[in-house]
Amino acid sequence: MISRFAIAALGLCSLAAAACSSSDGTDNTAAPIDDGTGGSGGGGSTETCDDSALASATKVCKPDADPCGLHSGYPGDEYCILPPPEGKGIQIHFGPNDYTNQDEVEQYLIKPGEEYNAYGLATIPGAGEHYYNYTQIRMRPGSHHLINQLVQDTDDIPDGFLDAQIGCPGNPVGGFPGTQNLIRNMPPGGQLAPENEGLGSKLAADTRLCVNHHGYNYGGDSANLREVWINVWFVDEAEVTQKTTPIFLTAGPFSGIPPHSQTVLKTSGAVKGDGRIVNLFGHRHAATDRFAVWKNEGLVYDSWNWEESIAFDYDSITDNPPLNPDEKLDGAISGVLPIKTGDKIAIECDINNTTDNTLYFRNELYTGEMCILFGATVDASIGNGLPTGMASE
Repeated sequence: MISRFAIAALGLCSLAAAACSSSDGTDNTAAPIDDGTGGSGGGGSTETCDDSALASATKVCKPDADPCGLHSGYPGDEYCILPPPEGKGIQIHFGPNDYTNQDEVEQYLIKPGEEYNAYGLATIPGAGEHYYNYTQIRMRPGSHHLINQLVQDTDDIPDGFLDAQIGCPGNPVGGFPGTQNLIRNMPPGGQLAPENEGLGSKLAADTRLCVNHHGYNYGGDSANLREVWINVWFVDEAEVTQKTTPIFLTAGPFSGIPPHSQTVLKTSGAVKGDGRIVNLFGHRHAATDRFAVWKNEGLVYDSWNWEESIAFDYDSITDNPPLNPDEKLDGAISGVLPIKTGDKIAIECDINNTTDNTLYFRNELYTGEMCILFGATVDASIGNGLPTGMASE
């Protein structure tokens, strides 16, 4: 069996904490990841690493690269990805088009000590309706999350961040994949498992992308850029025979978590329909040491790194790192994850508030907290659907 290898600990470069964007714009096939030690993250291979081969990651394998030739002068040029070849797809870009134009750059800057949860608009190039089955998302360092929505009737609003805007403008017409990882590939390497052949989504005509970007700049003494690149790979509509349904479960916190206290937030949702889970990832902030998910009584997802909550895929070609809660390592079960009506999906966030602040449900890394499960299913649903402006695969 050909397997994709998901990384066990996103913060460790020795485990191939990501790889390099293709320099020629061609599709990247999934490959085992070279960890630089003569082996691979999954064991036994010395193939070249590839940014697009993983579900999610936080570091690129060539930190000194500039694959798009940006020379912007800001951290993160190595995260840029070249667009798909003409006719194969499009790239949606949210950020400056001219890094020498300071007036344009200014609205995307985030200065030392600043943190923003902001909304903005990005033009989707090209015209007409398309279907797609593969997305690649890249964000500059200092990005915590990206929540996307397709909107119409915004022709009078320029691209860029919207001053003091809460929520998306215009008329919302659909969701679009987002991420809590600097590198996110859905599916990894563009390689669909046999059971996922036929998955696809619609990119409606005459729409723009409304982004909700949470960015921060702590620990440095220079400004960073808030910038995003999204590659959308097209598929013929006739090939789309399956669609995913987003997962959304939240455990709050619905009441404040007092300073210098520990608590465990829990909630669960009943499965409706007989199908399978395609992917899962947990969203939380700095006070949450662990985000865990159970199917009935069995642990299926375990994440111990709040900065880059790992995304795991559940299919017949992905080998996830094994569950290892005793060592506090990211892990998940491997293989297809079937679900049926009446199954219970439960989440748990272990929160350790070491600050002097009461933590409420808000988008602030160190003074707020969240415990939210995102993901996607086929032929089943979990939770109450996504709130306005949130989208999964």
